[in-house]
Amino acid sequence: MTPQNRLRISIAAGRYLDALERDDQAAMDALWDAAAQDPDLLTAFRDIHAGLVEEQQHEALSRTTNRVTAAVAEHLTSAVVRRPSSGPMTVADVAEELFRRTPDRLSAAAHELNERLRSARDPLPADMGLSDLVAWAEARYGAAPAVYWKAFREAAIRLEIQQASEVEYQLAARRAPKPGEGK
Repeated sequence: MTPQNRLRISIAAGRYLDALERDDQAAMDALWDAAAQDPDLLTAFRDIHAGLVEEQQHEALSRTTNRVTAAVAEHLTSAVVRRPSSGPMTVADVAEELFRRTPDRLSAAAHELNERLRSARDPLPADMGLSDLVAWAEARYGAAPAVYWKAFREAAIRLEIQQASEVEYQLAARRAPKPGEGK
């Protein structure tokens, strides 16, 4: 496609989006008539609609997800709403897990530290050995009873296993390609 042709299509696409926003049916009809004679313009308009449909579906899914999540949080107070993880596991993720499933033997100081850590967005270190984890965490967040760091490590490992199983489930749930489809 030549630069002039790209510019012509971009201008027509802009006019089409403007007509859509203004709900100008006459302008949209004229642009579709022009697209009927121009395959590149027709492709551009179809791409515009595909993007708009995808955007509307995403917004509808977000609204539905937010409503269901709010209803679950309000009416099923003991339920845990799981959201897919985005990025590495953080200190806050583990502290939140400890908040939901608190071991009986934690002191008030440990609970206080855990509450502070629920807002710590630092990613966990790759080495999850107890002594290395304690050294790393105490250098950043201060001292805590050994029983707290042991519970913290156990919660981190539990979350790591859970995330790995969710990834495996997602892989297993994907649609298998039909014979002859791309590999």
